[in-house]
Amino acid sequence: MPFNSVTSFSRSPIRYAAVVVTTLAVGLALALVHRAGDSDGRERWLWMVADEGALAGLEAETLGIATNKFSTKVTSPVTGKSTAEAGINDLLPGRSTTSHTATRQCTKQWEKQFVMPPAGTAVSFGFFNRPGFTALFKEAERRKWTIQHSIKASLPSLESVSFIFTHPSAYLRYPSLRELKAPHHLISAVQGMQAACGSKTTQVRAFREHADKIKCNYSRVRFLPTSFILSEPSHCKEFFRLDALYEPRWILKPSNSYGGAGIEVLHGRSGIEKMKERFTPCQRWHSGLKPDNRYIVQQYLERPLLLHGKKFDIRMYMLLASTQPSLVFYRQGYVRASLNPYNLNNTRDMSSHLTNTHVQEASRANFTDQLHSHFWSLLEFQEYLDKHLAGDKGKGFVKQHLEPFVKNASLYVFHAGRDKIIRSPGTFQLVGLDIMVDENLDCWFIEANNYPLWPYQGRFSSHLSLRMAEDLFDLVLSLHTDDAVFLKAKSGDMISSFELLYNEIEDCSRKEAILFDPCDVFPP
Repeated sequence: MPFNSVTSFSRSPIRYAAVVVTTLAVGLALALVHRAGDSDGRERWLWMVADEGALAGLEAETLGIATNKFSTKVTSPVTGKSTAEAGINDLLPGRSTTSHTATRQCTKQWEKQFVMPPAGTAVSFGFFNRPGFTALFKEAERRKWTIQHSIKASLPSLESVSFIFTHPSAYLRYPSLRELKAPHHLISAVQGMQAACGSKTTQVRAFREHADKIKCNYSRVRFLPTSFILSEPSHCKEFFRLDALYEPRWILKPSNSYGGAGIEVLHGRSGIEKMKERFTPCQRWHSGLKPDNRYIVQQYLERPLLLHGKKFDIRMYMLLASTQPSLVFYRQGYVRASLNPYNLNNTRDMSSHLTNTHVQEASRANFTDQLHSHFWSLLEFQEYLDKHLAGDKGKGFVKQHLEPFVKNASLYVFHAGRDKIIRSPGTFQLVGLDIMVDENLDCWFIEANNYPLWPYQGRFSSHLSLRMAEDLFDLVLSLHTDDAVFLKAKSGDMISSFELLYNEIEDCSRKEAILFDPCDVFPP
C-alpha cells in the first residue's frame, strides 16, 4: 500500500463574514470582507490575504457571505449535474459542508491586475533559459512583441511592460523577479506552486498531506501508483518491509529528473537487492539530501493499454490563470506513443518503457520521419479505441472517462498545493499532467510538470502548440485586464480552448468552501 504519514489534523468549520475579525487573545488579526460599489452600481471584489493560522485558532463561527453574484444553476465539470438536478454536494468533486482550510480569500473589490500599453508601445516578451518554445516565439512575433530570448542577463525594468515566461525556480535564482508585478508585468510562474507540481518527491508528499488534512485514508485513493519516498527513512523502511516486495516490478525515479534521465525498471530478487545495496540502511537517507540524491520508487504499471503493441502516455494541461482570485482551467493535450514495441521483460531498452519525446527522439535517427507515429491527437486515440477494442469497451472513453479523471487530477494538484501558493497579482502558471491508461481502461496519474515544453515537430504538434499559445495569451491577458470576466465565469465555462474548473469567487458565493476529498473522487 502507499506510504503512510502519521500527521493528521482537523479544523473547526470557518465561515467568512463582511467584517474585520480581531483576536486579541492570541495577538492575531484578520482582515475580511469590505463591501464596495462602483459608479456603475456593480459590486466588485478586493482580495486581501487572510492568515490561515489565525483562522484555524478561531473557535467561534462567523456568518457566511450572503451575496451571490452568480447564477444558481452551476454545472459540475465532472458530473455534468446542475443545481436543478443535484444537491449542492454533487456540484464539484469532494464537495463538503465543512471547510478544512482558510485558503479562500472571500473579500470584495476586484482590481485590474495588468494594464496593456497603448497601441504601438513595445511589449517585452522574455524567456528563462529553456529551449523548446518555438510556438511561443512565433505567437509573440505575430503580436509584434519585442522578444528577449533569455531573462538571465537582463531582467525587465519595473517601468517596462513585459510578459515573462519562466520557471518557478527563477524566483530563487533571480530575486529581483519578485519585484516585477502588475500592472506592468505578467509572469508565467507562481511562487510556491512547486509544492504540488515540483519534484517527484514533493508531489507524492503533497498528495498524501492533503488527504491527511481532511482525514482521507490515502491508501484507499486510486490515483497515483503505489509510491515510496526513499530519501525519507520511514517510507524507505516501509518499502523494504513489503510482503510482496519481490513480486511486482518497480520503477525507480530520481526526484528532480526530466526527459527520462536516471529512470530504471527493477524486478525480482536481483533488482531489489540492487536497491537495498544503494538505499539501505534507511537511516542514512533523509530529507536534507541534495535534490539530485532523492528518489522515489513506484509500482510499475506492467499491463498498460497499448497502441499497435506500443506503450503510450497522455499529456494534458492545467492552467492556474490567476492567484487573486484563484482560477483553475483544463485543456486537452495529446498522446505520446513509443516507437518501439512494448516488451515487459526487456528493461535494457528503455525506449519501449518511457514514452516522452526526448527518449523517443534519442532512440531513432529518423525520428522526424516518424512524428505521426509518436504524436497522436485525442481524436485519433478515440478512433483507435473504437476500432480495435472489442464491443463497446472503448466507446466514448476520452469524454466519459479520461477527461473527467484529468479534470479531477487538475483539482487535486491545485488543492494539494494551494496552501503554499504565494498570491501575487499578474502571475499564472501552465502545468503539464502526464496520465497513463492500463489494459482495464483505468486511468493513472503519473506526475505533474511545472514547466512543460511545447512540442513543435511535425504538422500536428506544431498546430496544437500554436493554437494553445494563442489561446493562452488571449485568456491570460483577458483575465488580468478585465474584471468582468472574473465576475461572470462559472465552472464548466469555456474560454477559447480552456475549460474553467474552479473559480474562487464562485466558491466564495457559497456559505461553505469547496472541500476536495480524494477518497470520494478517486475511490478504490
